[in-house]
Amino acid sequence: MKLGSIPENEPLHTILKSRSINLASIKDKEEKKYWRELKRVNAIPDIYKPIQELDNELKKKVGSIKNGNAIRQI
Repeated sequence: MKLGSIPENEPLHTILKSRSINLASIKDKEEKKYWRELKRVNAIPDIYKPIQELDNELKKKVGSIKNGNAIRQI
C-alpha cells in the first residue's frame, strides 16, 4: 500500500502524519502544540514488557503453585 496515495482529508492521513512529523521544524507555537497533542494521542502503545519483568512475574506464579496446578494458574 502506498501511504502517499492516502487523501489528505482521510483520518488515516492525519494519524500517520502526526506520528512522523518533526516538531522541531514547526515555528508556530499553536501549530506545534496541536501536532504534539496529536502525536501523543496517536502514539503506538508500548505493550511489550522487558524480559526481566516477565521472568519475575513467571517466577512469582510458579512459586505460588500448589498441588501441581501449573497450567491452570499460569
